[in-house]
Amino acid sequence: MATFSLLEKRTASRRVRYRSARRLPFMPYGFVPAFGLLVLLWIGMGPFAKYVIEQSVVRSTEQVLAANDAGWATAVVSGQQVWLEGQPATPMEGEQLVSLVRAARMPALFGDERPVTRVRARYGAPIPSTNPTRKPEWTFRVSEGILKLEGTVPDEVTRSSLAAAAEGLVDGQHITRVDDLLTVTHVADNPAYTEVALKVIAAVGQCDRGVATFLNEEFSLRCELPNDGVARIQQLVAQPLPVGRLGNVDILPNEAVATCDSSLADLLATTHIEFALASATIDPSSNDLLQSVANAAANCPGTLRIEGHTDSMGSANANELLGDARAEAVREALIERGIPADRLIAEGFGARRPIDDNSTAEGRAHNRRIEIRVVRASD
Repeated sequence: MATFSLLEKRTASRRVRYRSARRLPFMPYGFVPAFGLLVLLWIGMGPFAKYVIEQSVVRSTEQVLAANDAGWATAVVSGQQVWLEGQPATPMEGEQLVSLVRAARMPALFGDERPVTRVRARYGAPIPSTNPTRKPEWTFRVSEGILKLEGTVPDEVTRSSLAAAAEGLVDGQHITRVDDLLTVTHVADNPAYTEVALKVIAAVGQCDRGVATFLNEEFSLRCELPNDGVARIQQLVAQPLPVGRLGNVDILPNEAVATCDSSLADLLATTHIEFALASATIDPSSNDLLQSVANAAANCPGTLRIEGHTDSMGSANANELLGDARAEAVREALIERGIPADRLIAEGFGARRPIDDNSTAEGRAHNRRIEIRVVRASD
């Protein structure tokens, strides 16, 4: 009996110990190695993560410097901090660059993020302007409903006034958006230039497609628009400029452009202007055709581009030169027949724009051609 009781007690004791062990919590044993593993991962991944973030900062900063033509600036990157060094032309230019670098965004795991947390400037003294009387220049374009403003202005006030004038043309149909790409830089601060810029915006804003420039104090315009808008744009252009001079103005009514292109294409589709073999000398048999082309060109609006095309026989360089020479020969022939020289430009394309198969004699004959078309605002 005593032996049995002792065995029974030992068995019961084992059961108690076994059951007690099953109820011990996991955390005291599992948390420590898991925490240690996380620490090791953090130590191992830390330098890599820092490198990835720093490279994102470098890329975003380089993109900002390149996009804003800030060749004068040098960026020093440490982690997510950037120091900008160099000599800006004006204090405002330096401050603007700091703001742009700080606001730059880059793609990240959860969308675009700003990788730069702090930007500091260590600029030298602004570089004195070597040409304090440099004149403002602009190029304003409208295409597919977007009015784009590019150029230089003397200050933010001028920039804001021009942008506001452009925004005033937005109607949701003709002009749907304004892209303000004007740059504040050291140019002459003269209210007359702002007046010209407002005039340019008003003019190009009337176009379906158009480009207006003010370069070297010369205002030029190429504008495509419906026939019923021609008188309005002519009235705008006829107003005297407060500064500068009027350059080339091409007002291109859509219907007239289409008619001109169609008539010239029809003339040159069935009969080609013939040249001597591998030469830019026009064959006398093409004189009547040239006169018909001149008659049609006289009724065309704007500037005409004469394009010289060749087949693919021979070298690409030789074909380019031959295309140029033939286009120029046709230009001279049309000038002789009464078309003003300033309305004609010549350009050779060689064999780059075939319209038929160059592997056949018939195809090569089709590719050797002269085409004439109205220069568009988008060209």
